[in-house]
Amino acid sequence: MFNHSASAQAPRKTAASAGRAEFIEVESNVRLHVTDLGEGKPIILIHGWPLNDAMYEYQYQYFVQKGFRVIGISLRGFGKSDRPFGRYDFDVFSDDIKVVMEKLKINDAVLGGFSMGGAVVLHYMDKYKG
Repeated sequence: MFNHSASAQAPRKTAASAGRAEFIEVESNVRLHVTDLGEGKPIILIHGWPLNDAMYEYQYQYFVQKGFRVIGISLRGFGKSDRPFGRYDFDVFSDDIKVVMEKLKINDAVLGGFSMGGAVVLHYMDKYKG
């Protein structure tokens, strides 16, 4: 006889990234993949090398449950974002983050990054004075 355990009957959680995902054009013919979830004070997360915004799956769930709006950006050349010919450096990545924030009408946010993403965030903070 097969016996269902309580854990087997527990409802499955929907992946946080199953919410709003979109592409935002940061310059002509260059679109970045952005996951934008929740409501509240925005937290913007920048992935590490060689990952993409999907690396934050569990952080998306956590921050949304805590009442934040959480946004993951896949930098150009990573994940589902475009891979244009040209420069790939911290200046370009920082400019892309600024454009995404402008297009999402975000003036004040917490920025966080993992590994290379942390260095990109520090560069952004220096370039745009916080």
